[in-house]
Amino acid sequence: MTANANPSVPVAPLVLFGIDSRGKAKAARFGKEHAGLAMKAASQLALQVLASNDPKIADIAARLPVGRVHATGRTFVPFIRRDLYDQLLAAAAANGNLHEPPAPPANGMSGNDPGSPPSRSSPKLPRTWQEIGVGDLVVAQQSLEDGWYEAIVVDANGDMFSLRWRDYPRQRQFVRHRLRLGLLYPGTKQKAETSRSLKASGQTRHDKAAASDVATNGPALPKDWDETDVNHLVLAKDDSQWSAWWEAIAIEKNGGLFKLRWRNNPTNAPPIARSRYELALICADAA
Repeated sequence: MTANANPSVPVAPLVLFGIDSRGKAKAARFGKEHAGLAMKAASQLALQVLASNDPKIADIAARLPVGRVHATGRTFVPFIRRDLYDQLLAAAAANGNLHEPPAPPANGMSGNDPGSPPSRSSPKLPRTWQEIGVGDLVVAQQSLEDGWYEAIVVDANGDMFSLRWRDYPRQRQFVRHRLRLGLLYPGTKQKAETSRSLKASGQTRHDKAAASDVATNGPALPKDWDETDVNHLVLAKDDSQWSAWWEAIAIEKNGGLFKLRWRNNPTNAPPIARSRYELALICADAA
């Protein structure tokens, strides 16, 4: 093994790989700008860290998806084909250039990213959960750790829907109950209510203060966008290029503008600002 000048920064390419709790193979390569976060995420994901300039490993790494780092602080490692994983495992074993991941941060986040180029489509946006039908655009949760993404309904069987990820069309279809889907705002977003307005220093008026017992009683789920208020749980899209949706709780309100905190990362990530029309709704009847 060739020693690095700085042992805390592995040589490129940096690869995270391993098997998750469901027995699925996952791996991704990360650039230098995300190497530190990837190393920290490896512990929480129980993944091996491989860093080597060996041509065989570089060739395999080039065929791996690029790991994602979201604005919420989550690091994502996609699933890969088992045959590609076996090649990576064999090359890593032969090379021996593995790095033990550091201890995870106290409030670190992790997950998987589906990984695939986005597509462009403009399907119908249902106004209620009972209106959801084939061809509609909704938001579906990939998993608790992985967040929510836009999905297209491709088939219906009563209240069960087969869907495909809108921006990741090459992935397998999946099934969700209608009440487990999120709704995007179906009308025209008003230009006057932009999330940037809430960020102006000294310009925010607090219509309500966040209640102190939210952690005890839990946030409420609004039934429509007009009902959305402080301490309500909604879905908000992060600011990363991967555009994942995450559960967020409104902590301040100024007319139709909201300041929110990420529900599962309340301390490490700064609050975000969104218009009510930039939020997606979770079904209250499914709670």
